[in-house]
Amino acid sequence: MATKWKKKIALLLTFACLLTLPGVLSVPITAQAAQDLNGHKLVAENGNYALYMNEEHLSIIVQDKATGKYMESAVSYDDGKNNELWLGQMRSALVLQMISGTTDGLQADLINDDVTKTVTYTDKGFSADVYWNKYKLGMTLEVELTEDGVVARIPDESIREDADSYYIASISVYPFMGASYLDSKEGYMFIPDGNGALIYLNDKEGRFKSGYSSMIYGTDVGFVDSSVTTLFWDRYKMVNSANNVLAPVYGMAYTDDGIAYLAVVEKGAQRAVIEAAPNGTNIDYNRIYARFIERRLYKQPTSNNTTVGSFDAIETDRSHSDLQVRYLFLSGNNANYSGMATAYRNYLLGNGGLTMKEDSYRTRIDFLGTEREAWVIGTSAVVMTKVDDIREIYEDLATVGVTDLFSAYKGWQKGGLYNLPVTSYKADSKIGGTSDLTKLMQEAAAKNIQFYLYEDALRINPSENNATFNVIKQINKRKYVEDTYQDVYEEFNFLTPARTNTLLTKFANNAAKKKVNNLAIAGITNTLFSYNYSGTTYTRYECADSYDQLFSSLDSSTNLVLEEPYAYLWKYADAFLDMPLYTSSYIYEDESVPFMSMVLKGVIPVYADYVNFEANKQEFFLKMVETGTYPSFYITKESSADLIYTNSSNIYSSEYSVYRDTIIEYTKELQSVNEKVAGAFIAKHEIRDNGITVVTYDNGVTIYINYSSSKQSADGHTLEGMSYKVVE
Repeated sequence: MATKWKKKIALLLTFACLLTLPGVLSVPITAQAAQDLNGHKLVAENGNYALYMNEEHLSIIVQDKATGKYMESAVSYDDGKNNELWLGQMRSALVLQMISGTTDGLQADLINDDVTKTVTYTDKGFSADVYWNKYKLGMTLEVELTEDGVVARIPDESIREDADSYYIASISVYPFMGASYLDSKEGYMFIPDGNGALIYLNDKEGRFKSGYSSMIYGTDVGFVDSSVTTLFWDRYKMVNSANNVLAPVYGMAYTDDGIAYLAVVEKGAQRAVIEAAPNGTNIDYNRIYARFIERRLYKQPTSNNTTVGSFDAIETDRSHSDLQVRYLFLSGNNANYSGMATAYRNYLLGNGGLTMKEDSYRTRIDFLGTEREAWVIGTSAVVMTKVDDIREIYEDLATVGVTDLFSAYKGWQKGGLYNLPVTSYKADSKIGGTSDLTKLMQEAAAKNIQFYLYEDALRINPSENNATFNVIKQINKRKYVEDTYQDVYEEFNFLTPARTNTLLTKFANNAAKKKVNNLAIAGITNTLFSYNYSGTTYTRYECADSYDQLFSSLDSSTNLVLEEPYAYLWKYADAFLDMPLYTSSYIYEDESVPFMSMVLKGVIPVYADYVNFEANKQEFFLKMVETGTYPSFYITKESSADLIYTNSSNIYSSEYSVYRDTIIEYTKELQSVNEKVAGAFIAKHEIRDNGITVVTYDNGVTIYINYSSSKQSADGHTLEGMSYKVVE
């Protein structure tokens, strides 16, 4: 009998040991099986994940139940080099930057401060009311476990500022979610710079003093920008501007553990900053997170002469929006940037933010109609491409079989390209007039050519139109002026969203009466700002809401293509114009990846930047093959030399006769490639060590691209230098 009991006890001990080994058995993690993980207790679980939390600093651990692998929001290893403030950031669920008087950057966290916490548990997570007693600041953090990860939110109505001495500048939510120490993990951080970039989790050896910090949806021109544009001879820009963040996403991947997450900033994105720092930037940890701006300090001039003097001022009211981040967790073969792109595409399609659009291949040929150069009195017209010129170009291309075309016509309006805003459908007589332009659009439609009128709906030209009213002022109540560094029109102003709404709606209705319904919109598609108008301050949230409502009203009656649109407007775009194929090339970026293209390929047509202005056209062509984007050309009938004294003097090569053969060649090659992947999504993207990039579509087609100058092989396929191969 004793022997039988010994055997039973041995079996039970063996089973208990197996439960403690990650990935040995895929069993439910129950209260009896696992109550504690790195000082965190189990608070919720479902079929895919288990959620653990620590009440002291509200940190969480998300564990994949199938593999046992997990990610922590609080650093469990301290190398002993970090001061109290860094330890507070490394372990707290919430980190505040505060403003007191005119001092910015004061920190409050859940480790170093006197905090009152009331935690309430739910069937999917917890809710914690947090109050910093010294600073009289409070808020509620809600954390919910979902089938695909975790959602963390702070309801706007829960945020309290109960004293006049401390105000919230920004709130960081789980700033160390998935953070890793030096090279303790294999993998990378994904940042939404340009089309996408990776920062590897290897030991950076202290090479970098700063990391990535970029505001979602671009900088806010409503505040004085402290950066100084580098100019040559006070007019020529010497440094390209950094890419704007097009989508509110970032990610962390442990490729050795087979676990990753893509974070989607669902609420509060219009005023959030994505922060990513590789190890060695202040501390030896890799970390990435979203920081939500609530208030800002700014310089308030004391007179109309802004150079005389100013004082520091604080925003009168804080931002008002719920703050919410959704962490989409990924496992196994999907725990990489390809899986992140697929997850974001599915998220957008599933949540109504994006719908499938007609995505057949077309070559984009945009035309410039008229510009203006300075004259003795006023300006004179510089005619570059007339309506009849466009007809001739279309007919010429048709003779060689290039008929699947898309065009946006710039500078068609009376007064030329920069006679802004456009208020009615009146074409410049020098290009052929309104009736001839209307006829051209009808002819193009009959030939299945998509032809759009281009309009910058954001800017007003004070040299041509009255800009006294309906233009934005910055928060300091000074009129915002955009410098062009050109001689004809030296500056532009921005229209208020309300004025843009009125004018664009009026123009669309006016054009629709003549059955002109195709509009290519720019300006408002990739600009958001805080502003002051008639003594009232408006935020980027209100600016975005206004543009969203405008596009929603236009979408039902107008075909819209948008120039480099931000993600909140993708649902209105019949095509995406000017997708960046590269990154800003920050020194800490280890690899560029086509994340945005992977998300949108097969959903809506995506067009690259103009081929004309790319220095390495061969590499740029291969990039279009890799990303599935369509080519774009900016074309004029006349020589671009005619533009030298206009605001378009930067267009140094555009003549059709120069680009005719390139248009034909690109169309035939890229059309052939895209026919093989029509309607398919990019399922996987790989970068090999030998210069080979492999793109796999979900219909089974694989494309190999060799970016090296020498012959290379991959998976039994041989590619010449700087070439590609499509394998069905």
